[in-house]
Order: sequence, then C-alpha cells, then structure tokens
Amino acid sequence: MALRIAVAPNEDGLGTSAWTVRLVKALARAGSETIHKIYVLVVSDRLAAFHASKYHGLPVEIVPLNEVRRPIRLVKRTGEVDVQATLESCLRGYHASREEYRRALAASGLSAAPDLFVDFGVPQLLAALRSQCAGRARTQPRPVCVTVSDHAWSDTLGRMAQAAGLLDGAMESGLEKMRADEALADCVFTFPEPLTPAAAARYWRETLGVIVQRLPGVFGGPEVARRWAGGEPRAAIRQNLGIHDDLPVLHLTGGGTAVWDDLLAGLLDDFAARPPAYHVVVFSPAERARRGVQPSWSGAIETGRDRRSPRVIYLGDVAGETHHVLFAAFDVVCTRAGGGTVGDALAFGVPLVLVEEGGHPQVEAIRKRCVELGFARGVTLREFKRLGRSVFEKADGSLQLAARKDAEIGRYAEEDLARRLIEAAGSR
Repeated sequence: MALRIAVAPNEDGLGTSAWTVRLVKALARAGSETIHKIYVLVVSDRLAAFHASKYHGLPVEIVPLNEVRRPIRLVKRTGEVDVQATLESCLRGYHASREEYRRALAASGLSAAPDLFVDFGVPQLLAALRSQCAGRARTQPRPVCVTVSDHAWSDTLGRMAQAAGLLDGAMESGLEKMRADEALADCVFTFPEPLTPAAAARYWRETLGVIVQRLPGVFGGPEVARRWAGGEPRAAIRQNLGIHDDLPVLHLTGGGTAVWDDLLAGLLDDFAARPPAYHVVVFSPAERARRGVQPSWSGAIETGRDRRSPRVIYLGDVAGETHHVLFAAFDVVCTRAGGGTVGDALAFGVPLVLVEEGGHPQVEAIRKRCVELGFARGVTLREFKRLGRSVFEKADGSLQLAARKDAEIGRYAEEDLARRLIEAAGSR
C-alpha cells in the first residue's frame, strides 16, 4: 500500500498551519510503511515559506495553489474584525473563490486524487476535490475526506452577518454554497472545549448533517518540545531565546493575524520607556519591521532585539518546528482567543490573558469558555487599549502569574487521529 494524502490549512492566520504541522508529522510517523507522499496545499507565499522548513526528511511536498486570489481570510482593523469588508470578500466572493480553487487543483500537478484529504477549514478545496472525482470510474474508490476544525466558516460568517444586519441575497447565496461544501466531508473532527464550544460542534452535526467526532485533547504538548530540544525543554528554549536568568517570560502575540499590527505600538513603546521586570517574547512581524529590528538565528530560533528594550525579544521562525515548542518556556500568554494559540497554551498548561476581538463570534466564544473553565482571564479590547501592560502586570511591576493547570486537558490528539485516518484511507 502506498497512500497519498493531501492536507490543506486555511489562510486566516497561522493557527491551522501549526495544526497541519502537528498532524503531518504524526501521519509520517504512523504511516512510515504505508504513506508514499503527503501534500500540503497552500495559497499564499507566506504559508508556502512557513511550511517549507518544517518537514526535513519526511515524504512531504508543498503544493502552491497560485491561481487562488480569494481564500477565506478575515479582514482586520486595530483589535477587531472589519465585518463588512470580511463579508464582502468571504461571502459575496465565495462563488468566485471556489471556482479559483477548482482551477488551481486542476493545475496543481496532483495527477490523481489523493487517498485521503484533510482540510482545516477550506471548503472550496473540498468541493473542488469532490468535483474532480465525480468523473472517475465507479471502480475507483473516492478519497476519504475529513475536516479538522474548531468551527465551521459558514457558522462564523453567518453569525457575523446576522449580528451586523448585512445578510443580503448575494451573501446568503454564498453562505448556502459554503454550507453545502462543508457538508461534503465524510466526517469532521472537532477539538474538546474550550477550543470547540458545544454550539459549534452542534452546528456541524445538526445544521450541516456531518458526522462529528470530538478529539480527546489538543494537539501537541511537552513531549514535542522535549524531542525538539533534545532534553529538558524549558532551559534549552530559554537559552535559545537569549534568556540567561530566572525572570519569568510573557508571550505577547496576535496569533499570526494582522489584528494587533497597530495595537501593540504603544505597549512596546512603554516597554522601551519603562523596562519590564520580566522578559517579553513578542510575535509581531509588523512591529519588528517598523522598529527596524533585524532578525538573526540564536541557536534554532530566529529572534531580534530592539536595543532600546533589552528584555523584549521579537520572535521569528523556529528551525523545523512551529512556535508550539516555545510554550515550554512561557509563564503567561497574552493573546486573542484564536484556537491555535489557545490550544498551544492549554497543551503546556500556561495561563492565558485573553483580549476581546470584536466582530469575531467564534474567537469570542472560545475566550468566554476559557474564562468559564478557569484557563484564562478575560480582558475587553477597551481595557487592553486603556490599561496596556497593567492587564498582566502587578502594581509593583512584576508579572502577574497564575498556577499552571497541567493535565487539565488531553494532549497529543494528533497521534490517535493520524492512526485513525490512515486506517480509514487504507480500508476504502
């Protein structure tokens, strides 16, 4: 048996690409004797570059879908979603988007349909694959198609449109087609709460009529960091980050989206004026470029430092891995409640400070559930803008810490999922 597997992350941020890395590596381990090739299908140059360095020595090929100009991608402004621009792009433009994916798949160089297709929120590609297979001989088994996600795009975008009172005929038409495309999956695997709130899982099952299976936990965990670091990860990663003392570490990130591109400027200026009594690891390519910080490799981690803020570290790439492994070194994470970053923090038991993201019902549902379950403190966008570092800093200037909640949620769910997917693909 020589299985061919295709995996497609969506293009809104880096969260699903990080999940893709976890699953692809698990598939390669579990299918070392059965998998011929794993194809990672991406649209943007950004994601192509991100994935290019992650799979050394594995049977993985990055497939760029250059013909696609309109993937599902939320339009962001400072701290929140630009709802009208997002709906114009994602719903009014959905029919054109799925046609772009159909042409891109045909031109991709994949000479035959894969045995297994996994999408992380790319319903257009699921529809294109089903269309491509429609003309195959009945004797040829069609691929197993599986969605892995924390939400359905038709649910999230539909809620946005209804809340804003913007759902017109053209948008409803795009929404109906998106629902039909999402319903083409043989099965959807959703994450446990808080990453996939109960209402999101119910939407897949009751509205779309898809078989829903809850994963037993989040992807990854400390053993991933241990394998990457070659030993006790916290000390090794701190050293790679250029941290040579025992001060705690705050991770500050917008989760690979543009939502905090402007929001962090004042906060980082404040760190320069009043150096923190802790280390700050920031992921903000826009702020790094704006401040003229030149990245360089410190061991296996690409970092940059602003000479005006010696305890602020600007994070770049990680050799052969995602930022997931770095969570072993973090003591607090301040972010918006995107599923990828929240999942990484939960996998390592790192306390969260979650900032409101206006106009995004799915992210806000995750934030609310994390607070209810005791994984996070919630902060409104207005508070974050007004209070700045006070949302995670005590009056004496020290970092506001909380007890880690190890083993509060299952980990390494990608390992079990990979075995089940390979079994399903092999038994077609």
